[in-house]
Amino acid sequence: MVKVALLIGVSEYEPGLTPLPAATKDVEAMQRVLLHPEIGGFDEVTLLINPQQHQIAVAIETLFDGRQKDDLLLLFFSGHGIKDENGKLYFAARNTRKTLVKSTTVPASFVHEVMSNSRSRREIVILDCCFSGAFAEGMSAKDNGFVDIRNQLGGEGRAVLTSSTSTQYSFEQQGAETSTYTRYIVEGLETGAADRDEDGWISVDELHEYATKAVQEAAPAMKPEIYAIKEGYKINLARAPIDDPKLKYRREVDYWVESGNGEISFTGRAALEGLQEELELTSEESAAIETKVLAPIEVYKKKLQRYEQAFRNEIKLGFPPSDKTRANLKRLQQALGLRDQDIALIEAPIITEQPLTPLPVIVNPRSPQNSNFKYYIGACIIGTIGVFLGSASVYFFLRTNPSPSLTVKPTCAKEQYNLDDRISLGEEILLKQDTNPDKEAGVKAFFGGDCQTAINKFNSYRQANLTNRTDPEGLIYLNNAKARQQTEHIKIAVSVPIGTNPNVAKEILRGVAQAQDEVNSSGGINGKALEVAIANDDNNPSEAVQLASRFVKDTSILAVVGHNSSNASLSAAPVYQKDGLVMMSPTSFAQNLTSVGNYIFRTAPSVKSIADSVSNYAIKIAGKTNFLICVDYQGIDNQSFNNEFVKAIQAAGGQINSTECDISTRDFNPSAVISQALRSNANALVLGLYIDKIKQGLAVAESNQGRLTVFGSPTLFTDETLKEARGINGLIISAPWYPAAFPNNIFPEKAQKVWGATVNWRTATAYDATLAIIAGLQRTNRRDELQKVLHSLSFSVDGATGKIQFLPSGDRKDNTIFLVKIQQIPGTDKYQFVPIQP
Repeated sequence: MVKVALLIGVSEYEPGLTPLPAATKDVEAMQRVLLHPEIGGFDEVTLLINPQQHQIAVAIETLFDGRQKDDLLLLFFSGHGIKDENGKLYFAARNTRKTLVKSTTVPASFVHEVMSNSRSRREIVILDCCFSGAFAEGMSAKDNGFVDIRNQLGGEGRAVLTSSTSTQYSFEQQGAETSTYTRYIVEGLETGAADRDEDGWISVDELHEYATKAVQEAAPAMKPEIYAIKEGYKINLARAPIDDPKLKYRREVDYWVESGNGEISFTGRAALEGLQEELELTSEESAAIETKVLAPIEVYKKKLQRYEQAFRNEIKLGFPPSDKTRANLKRLQQALGLRDQDIALIEAPIITEQPLTPLPVIVNPRSPQNSNFKYYIGACIIGTIGVFLGSASVYFFLRTNPSPSLTVKPTCAKEQYNLDDRISLGEEILLKQDTNPDKEAGVKAFFGGDCQTAINKFNSYRQANLTNRTDPEGLIYLNNAKARQQTEHIKIAVSVPIGTNPNVAKEILRGVAQAQDEVNSSGGINGKALEVAIANDDNNPSEAVQLASRFVKDTSILAVVGHNSSNASLSAAPVYQKDGLVMMSPTSFAQNLTSVGNYIFRTAPSVKSIADSVSNYAIKIAGKTNFLICVDYQGIDNQSFNNEFVKAIQAAGGQINSTECDISTRDFNPSAVISQALRSNANALVLGLYIDKIKQGLAVAESNQGRLTVFGSPTLFTDETLKEARGINGLIISAPWYPAAFPNNIFPEKAQKVWGATVNWRTATAYDATLAIIAGLQRTNRRDELQKVLHSLSFSVDGATGKIQFLPSGDRKDNTIFLVKIQQIPGTDKYQFVPIQP
């Protein structure tokens, strides 16, 4: 048996590809640890620095040719990874030309072929590159962005480690000799800290776990991945010391830093001082170890500070920032490897400090212009890999406070509005796909202060056909026009993802609209009609923060229903909490949402209650024992979804399948994941999805082909799921409501009357959120007192999902979870959600 490595580092390129100075340093650092007799112990390590394409191909074939079964072979590549329009991966060489990619690069398919032909059954590939940089200009990434790594570099007894699966910019960390990923690969090997089970060996999966943790502490947007077949995870790559005092101290430092959220507590400091004396380490030695452990966290903090300073400097020059400034800030975010959540939390308090500067008033409504943006992926530079922000631009809006009408009259006072500002009381159409001349005329009349004409036109629009009747925007604008005719009215806001998921937005708006219509038809809130401002946040954390910042400054808004996604809700919640405005989410499950503060509520269930209900049914009734959990880790609520389901399944006596299943990865292969899970005895599949990743999640269920019983979160309760139901018949979904859930509740009957159709759980929980706010406003119209009323033990209101009361945390008390399954309607090719009887 021999251990042989080939290390390829390409730092110099032909014009058109960005130089990568760290690449050559990466291979030199890897050579050092692999040749060290007490660490890697490799028999042969070959370096290729800035090689030509043919040199790389020959060296790779030589590495894998003529080997024995027990030989351990390692291929390391640091340089540009290039992805073509078909998602195929290529490795760039010194002579690679952007215009001749296929003839001047080494395709991953070639590497796969020579690896598969090798007799060795212990093969490791480490790629410190991204998969798109060379196509920055002239070619866009494919819609799904997938690079099928498992098929292109997978194989028996093989492990592939990648620095990231991102198709976006990847930047070197300035001032560092090696790239971010390689730095922590080397550190884990050199210090022995990657030996997680302390058995004296560092296996491939242990090295991946160590490097991933350190990388994401320094650059949260960067997401290293591991792909392994059969025993690939457990290939032992290097030795680690067993009784080394420095390593013992480091592990203890790791514990206290992790438990202290990046800081060493007073208790931790006392424990470390005692251990230092016991291990007879000098103060200099212990301080050096602590500095090393805290280094990634310090890097992250400096990045946050750098972005904050840049943002503050930019808004001094102009607030709100221009589109060009926003684009530059996005590029900086990508360069720093920061997530949307990081940026939202930085910007939120700064934005709230800014004075409202009036935007130019638009006197006449104008037709919206369609803007199509193409975002191309830039040159791939090793290191911190940024998160792709999509094509959503960041908008700022402001609105003048309404002047109250003096008497009830057929028309209302004309006001000034700022159109195209992502918010509307009735002066512009946000649901642009739902309109006709009557609705457009109603909006024009509302804009001009002619509320009676607006009322007539909105009525005509809603009565024209069944489709118009189901449009919640039309009903809200109708009631807003009526409210404007009154002397006084009360205003709340609702924020939904109109631009990115209009169907979900309409489901939520229907609940708000129905509650508004009911209260206004019954005399309003203490004689004052309810007015609702609709806002579009696109489920974008930055947009949600912008809107929240404006809502809190508009003192006429007394509460907000929203936001939809947990990414948006968690980003906006600190803004509402800081300035004391009630936010009530009807759809966010994130476990830690209501822990933000006492102004944050929700009518949706927490992920813990969902996990407990599903796990108990799956294990105790359905008899399932081994669960594959597939999660979209880009969704914050789905990270907590995974954690809570793991705890709930284990508490109920089930087991978690070891197969990794993250549908947010660019190279996600659902068929391979299902096959691997089946080989390891899985008999159930749990899907936790972000609302914008339903398609990828359903691909998992379809690939399953009925072999595993599939359980899904309420996110899957959509029309889109039913349209794709042919391949997922029998899918079991949890939900806080369905039409027959509460036999004596008249909400479904009322909803049918208002909308002419059945509604789903989002409408019910949005209705309850609005109803709870209305009930609170009947007791007080002050923001600070409203949250106290909602928290009080005496507060209670009957809603669509039963009695609405809140725990001290802001979560619903006694939030029941129901299970439904997808079932074909007999005699048709259509499907429906059918309740599962307990």
